[in-house]
This record gives sequence, structure tokens and C-alpha cells, in this order.
Amino acid sequence: MAVVVCVSVMLVAIVVVINESDENDSRCIPAGSGGVGSLPAGSTVAPMKAGTYRISSRFGPRGEEFHKGLDFAAAAGTPIYAAADGVVSAAGPASGFGNWIVIDHNLDGSIVSTVYGHMFDSDMLVDTGDQVHAGQEITRVGYNGQVLPPGPAGAHLHFETWAGGRLSGGHATDPAVWLADAADPVASGPGDSEPNASSQGTEELAAAASAPGAPLPPLPASVGSEEHLQLDAIRAARAIAAAFPEVRTIGGWRPSDPFPDHPSGRAIDVMIPQYTTGEGKALGDSIVDFVMSQAQEFRLDYLIWRGESTTAQGQRTVMSDRGGDTANHYDHVHVTVRGGGYPNGSAIIGPTGRIPNHAGDCAPVDVGQDGDLASGSVPPEFEQWYRRAGALCPQISAALLAAQGAAESGFDQHAVSGSGAQGPAQFMPGTWSSYGADDDANGRVSAFDIADALMGQGRYMCAIAQKIDDWIDEGRVHAPNGKLELYLAAYNAGEAAVLASGGFPTGAADYVVQTRPYVDTILASLNEFSDLSTQ
Repeated sequence: MAVVVCVSVMLVAIVVVINESDENDSRCIPAGSGGVGSLPAGSTVAPMKAGTYRISSRFGPRGEEFHKGLDFAAAAGTPIYAAADGVVSAAGPASGFGNWIVIDHNLDGSIVSTVYGHMFDSDMLVDTGDQVHAGQEITRVGYNGQVLPPGPAGAHLHFETWAGGRLSGGHATDPAVWLADAADPVASGPGDSEPNASSQGTEELAAAASAPGAPLPPLPASVGSEEHLQLDAIRAARAIAAAFPEVRTIGGWRPSDPFPDHPSGRAIDVMIPQYTTGEGKALGDSIVDFVMSQAQEFRLDYLIWRGESTTAQGQRTVMSDRGGDTANHYDHVHVTVRGGGYPNGSAIIGPTGRIPNHAGDCAPVDVGQDGDLASGSVPPEFEQWYRRAGALCPQISAALLAAQGAAESGFDQHAVSGSGAQGPAQFMPGTWSSYGADDDANGRVSAFDIADALMGQGRYMCAIAQKIDDWIDEGRVHAPNGKLELYLAAYNAGEAAVLASGGFPTGAADYVVQTRPYVDTILASLNEFSDLSTQ
């Protein structure tokens, strides 16, 4: 068998209904959606408001186990808040936690995760890939999972802090250290009655988007701070905010960093909402294209997006793996400019090329494209690579790749089939030579390396999906049951078989006894891997 597929994902039983009712839905992320906090960028807060909890168990040895968190005993339903700006790297079922939320933060150049546990499904207010802000309500206290005593009397928030990232090889630290410097949370988001701060300045930004070469209004405080930024960085931040209202956070200056860009005020980080989805990748790609198209006016030095650094002259370099999506620039576009000195009160003029205000003007997305990987549905060492591979092109979802990986190898890194297919994605050597790469930067390209195999799987299936989409547009192939089954069939039987049959392969016994069961098995298992199954 060739390798696993990359495509959009949705439960099969839902496909027909949604194709009819939501055919023209835009999946653009509205400006300011999701609620943003009114605290300055970089703030750290307690996960619960003072007076709503008591500490019932601390970090350290507890009987025969080591308690890695701090327990906040409180009434079930008490609000829980994001402890800093960040990106949700996991949200859903987790062993012992009932449900958990893991948020990754970039604090003064270091990756830190905060973890929140024991919530019920109905109280989960964020999803994996969401950008959240300090003080934003993300969930509510529950008693799900392993709590003592069981039931409402055991309701509490289990809160952890991890240096280096919870899902990227970090280590647990005492949350009491976090609390010592944390402010009381300022609520915003679902259920709050306060005005959404992200709406401030939206009208001015929209006006700037239609007036190239005009003065740019200040960056709204809810999006980011211009403090300590040099002129070129301010111009880039304001122009990007005007062009892309989906962007809800732009990071800027920080006092220390292993690299000089941020401390010198020459760099910004444009955070990408839902970066693990095809839409998130498309947004990041659009921002990169926008900046590169006007690199001279922005006085661009270089930018980084998804592990690749690009100079103002267009020279590209693939970076080594730094560990984690933030460190590898998967959740944000980093832009470094020359500087230009500090503001003196004069107006900051936008680029003379038209700023592409595309709010509400992005293309509709095929059904299921926003489906993503359910946390804990695959082995931990596979999860980040399925998420990355599932964002390589708009047709892909991580959940589909995982479902097909289960069918191909059962997540066996060392699998070898009787026909010679290798590794967790079961690549044949001839196919592997075209799609394999050293994605984990360990100095080798191997179908048995999880990162290499899963990213190669994504690249290969993006190519398959694009071919089939083109054939459908040309009228050479028809997909009465949707494109998804054709992508899968092409993986199993080859693209030529799909083209020759003008759709699902027919005319050979193998297509009946192998390809059809193969496709049906994967489609039937999607709900085991898709977070759509819990919504």
C-alpha cells in the first residue's frame, strides 16, 4: 500500500446534510471573535479569582505519588481563566483529568505550559488551536476524572505549570511560584457582559485598509502593545492588523531573548488563530505573501513561518527542530525588520501598495475541513506530527491522517508489510524517495522516523488531493459521494485508477476486495480521532 491520505474530515453520516445547508458558509475567523482580555500583553494571572477557592493540595509528594499541580477547591461551575496569553495545545479527554486544557505560552522567550483539569464536557469553552488571552474564561470547575471524594464534594481545579511545554518534553514546576507574581484575572470571553476590547480601533483599521499610503492608526491595545518597538516594526504590526482582522494577537518587544530581534524592538510575532487547521495555515501563508510583496517598504530583514526562514530577497532556509509549535513558528509568523529608530510623534505611513482587507472575503471551505485531531486519540509521540501534517494544505486534516495511520500500521513505528511497505505511514520505497524529508532534523531521512513519515504522508496526500481536485474541475472525474473517498481510494489503488474510472476505481477485483473495504474502514473510524465527534 502506498501511504496514508491527507484531506478534510467530517463524520460520513454528516457529509450530505452539511453539504446542502452550509455550502456557501465562509469559515473565515471574524475579527475579535472568541473574547479577548483587557490585560496588557505579557500579563500573568491566577487561574481563579481571589475569594472563589481554597488551596486543598499542593505541589510535591502525596502518599505514594508526586502531585504535579496545585488544587483549587471550589464549587462546581466556578469560572476558570487562562493564566496568560497563549495557544491551546490540547482540550478534551485525558487520563485521570476527566477533561483537560493545556495552554502553551511564550513568556520572555521561554515556552511554558499551564494545565487545567477535571472539567466536564459542557463547561469546555475553548478548543485545540484557539488563541486565548490572560484573564479569558476558558472553562469552569468540575469533578470529572479522578477526584477525592468523588462527586460534587470533590470539585476542584487541578492546575499545573510546565517549563519547556507539557506536550514537548518539559518538566512540571511548582505553580505556587506562578501565583506569587500573578494578578487577579480579568474576565472576558463566553458569558461575560463586558464590551469586547478587540472591537476598539476596528473601524480605523478598516479605513486604513482601503487607503494605501495613508497614516496607520495605532495598534488596538487588545491586539498588542507598541511599547519599545521601533518604527519599522510598528508599521508592520499596524499594516498586518489592518489587512488581517482575523489576527487577534501580535506580540512585540520583550526584555530578554536568546536572539536580539525582540529586545531591540525590531520584531513582531503575528499569532495565528487555529493554526493547526488548513484555514490557519492559509492565513499564515497570506500574511507571509503580504509582507514579502512589500518587503522593501516594510524594510524587511527576514521572516519565519512553519520552520522556514525567508529573507527579504526571498532566500529560504529550513530551520532545525527547536521543539514545540511555538519554538518552530507553527503558531505564529515572526517578522524582523531593520528598525528605523523610535517614534517621535510623527504619523506612521502605511505601505503604498493596497492593503488587502480581506475580512469576510475568503473562500468557502469544504465540509469537514475544520475537523481536527482529538487530544489523546493517538500515541503522544505521534500527536504533534499529525497536527503539523494535517495543516499542510487545506484539504488535509490531522484526524483523517490519524485514522488512516491506524488502518495502515496501528501506529507501529517499525512496521514492515509483506509487500515491503515501511514505517507508521507504510511507504513503499519508490514513493518514499519523492516525499520523504528530514523533518525531525536528526540527520537522516527515514520512513521509520515518526516525524519524517507523517510529514511525508501529508505532503504525498496533498499532491493526491490537488490532482483529484483538478480532475474534478476539468470534468474528468466525478465525486457523487464527496472527494474524501476518492482521496483515500487514490492512496490505496493509485491516482491513475481514479482517473481511468472517472471516480471510485472499478473494473478489477482488488478494488472490490481491498480498496472499498479500506476506504470504508477509515471513514467509519473518523469519529474516534476527530474532535468534531465531541461537539
